[in-house]
Amino acid sequence: MKLKLLGCVCAAALLAGCATNNHLYQWGNYEDTLFAHFHEPEVKEEMLTAYMAFLEKAPTKNTKKVAPGLFAEAGTFMLEKGDTKAAIRFYELELSVWPESEPLMSMLIRNLNAREQAVQEQAK
Repeated sequence: MKLKLLGCVCAAALLAGCATNNHLYQWGNYEDTLFAHFHEPEVKEEMLTAYMAFLEKAPTKNTKKVAPGLFAEAGTFMLEKGDTKAAIRFYELELSVWPESEPLMSMLIRNLNAREQAVQEQAK
């Protein structure tokens, strides 16, 4: 009897360990946007606009944070469009929400600021 009970408890523990938590982070329409970015150029801008709208209103200090890397990905999208200031803003958001990203985000921010400064000096 004790052996059956132990078997049931172990089985329940194993099955509970396999359960996933899809609600740990806010993902918005990230997967769809990423797919459209690389495979559907005709809807790329529309998807990017919806993705940016999600990130703009997503809370940065909440129990359900935006998933790691989403602000950085948005920064990269902005950089590809030539909007360096928006890219830096998203990289700074990534840094503030995810301090673990500090080495990479700090380097990107520092390099983009230096590039902006060089462009401004050349314009003089």
